[in-house]
Amino acid sequence: MSRLLRDITLLPLLTLLMITPLMAADGDLVKIEAKASTNEIVESLKKQLAEQRFKVFSVYDHGDANSVKKVIAFGKSNQNARIMWHDPAAGLELPLKIAVFQDDVGTRVIYRKPSSLRSTYSLEDCRLLDDLDQIFAQLVQQAVQ
Repeated sequence: MSRLLRDITLLPLLTLLMITPLMAADGDLVKIEAKASTNEIVESLKKQLAEQRFKVFSVYDHGDANSVKKVIAFGKSNQNARIMWHDPAAGLELPLKIAVFQDDVGTRVIYRKPSSLRSTYSLEDCRLLDDLDQIFAQLVQQAVQ
């Protein structure tokens, strides 16, 4: 892919990152502070995922008396198959997940960029991961607004 084409492709994502002051990326881990509650964000994510034809496999509740912690596991079977075609071991990371939690500090949404799987598995040629990075960023940004 040419550098110009890559830069044009990345422009919407970079714009999204620049207009979101409460978003921080720690390598491949994206952390976003939110004003809405965990349950509101989870419901928004579930609705958006359904609209984009992702299947929500499960919402795990890891909370306790002092905090609310939820993890949404979701995906599309055909996308998972495409990822695993490149490296079947990548199936250990599927379905993809987004964590939402709330404690005395506030509400945060955390996810690992799907493209980060390249550093662990043989997925150098799997362009789907870049598309999923953008989809994750858009889903989460809409959910925290």
